[in-house]
Amino acid sequence: MKIIAFGDIHGNLPALEVVLREARAEGYDLLLHTGDLAGFAPYPEETIALVREARIPGVRGEVDERIAAEAENLGARDANPVVRSFEERAYLWTLERIHRTSRNYLGNLPFEIKFDTDGRDTVLLHATPIDNVTCLWEDRDDGFFRDMGDAAAADIIIFGHTHRAYHRVVDGRHFVNAGSVGFPLDGDARTGYVVIKTNGNIEVQFRRFPYDTERLLKTGAARGFTEGGEQFFRG
Repeated sequence: MKIIAFGDIHGNLPALEVVLREARAEGYDLLLHTGDLAGFAPYPEETIALVREARIPGVRGEVDERIAAEAENLGARDANPVVRSFEERAYLWTLERIHRTSRNYLGNLPFEIKFDTDGRDTVLLHATPIDNVTCLWEDRDDGFFRDMGDAAAADIIIFGHTHRAYHRVVDGRHFVNAGSVGFPLDGDARTGYVVIKTNGNIEVQFRRFPYDTERLLKTGAARGFTEGGEQFFRG
């Protein structure tokens, strides 16, 4: 079986369009998203509409939840004050413009999706099996990963949230972070997704692609989107 997973799009339509184009060209058995469809780029409505139109199954991120609840602020996120300030301003911009039907759609996304992958229990999450805000960083100790694996009760755990793609195996369990389509924070501003192949073994590969960042920034300027994101989108 071949799974392509992506997530943390955060309203970045040009990046999402490239991801979907490349995924369709590559081919897959299952295409999934790990949540957080809007929030940090100037195409919230278009992004949600495209995911809905394509009927891509996915889960609810913490930003999705806050948008759905019309929370007055984003809450504590990145430890970097520059990133945190930009995210908060971008969230408020999004909240002022997103439609009620889109908020309802985000709020009704499931917390998790469980399925079988060639005889292996698999779960799709946003952050961890216990909540959608805890960061499962790649350098957490083995004990933390064991606890998360036990809570997930799965052999393959697919998630996002940290905006940093990685694959780690602990006690035979595969933890696969799909990274971020629209707002990567790993030093590589390109968009991308993860490919998970299961045919006896489990093979994980990450794909990265350039996209039209100038289109993103021009649209942001035209729509009065918050300033300060250029460094994250251009790299």
